[in-house]
Amino acid sequence: MPKTKAQKVEIVNKMAEKIKKAKVLVFTSFNQRGKKGLNFSEMEKLKKDLKKADAEYVVLKKTLLDLVLQKFSISDEVKAKELNGSVAVLLAYQDLVEPVKVLHKLSKKNEALLLYFGLNIEDPEGVASRPYGAGKKIISKDILIELATLPSKEILIGRVVGVIRYPLSCLVNALQGNIRGLVGVLSQIKR
Repeated sequence: MPKTKAQKVEIVNKMAEKIKKAKVLVFTSFNQRGKKGLNFSEMEKLKKDLKKADAEYVVLKKTLLDLVLQKFSISDEVKAKELNGSVAVLLAYQDLVEPVKVLHKLSKKNEALLLYFGLNIEDPEGVASRPYGAGKKIISKDILIELATLPSKEILIGRVVGVIRYPLSCLVNALQGNIRGLVGVLSQIKR
């Protein structure tokens, strides 16, 4: 059953509120012509996994998405009608990396799920003071894939600690070598 104009206005307003809260938008397609798209269970699992990562996956008609983007003066950078397939938007409310990892992992299993690009809409002054369209920056598909393939934050921190620790442990060993040599000489003199 087609939606009434009032229902469409309500959908656009709800999506606009969600975008106000989001730091990053990622535009995707979940159904390409000639390819089997995501089924209901896969879509529900995706939404559940994204919710754990403090993100949301919203499917909208392209015309409604364009109306929402016009509210934020983003329609110059993004034109939903130009994107292929059925379009959905990932709204990342905190961290971008974990939600993109979830999407990328599923896109490896199902080639109909495509990452198009992201849009960083975070403003340093904060969400409440952000005028529509402030602080926009396009994030390419390649960068999104690089972010998705990054190791976890804990592993990266461990690697940094290892890089810092290695020269220090070499220094300690070098200094201990002199002390060991002195102890060896003194023990030989004692004998």
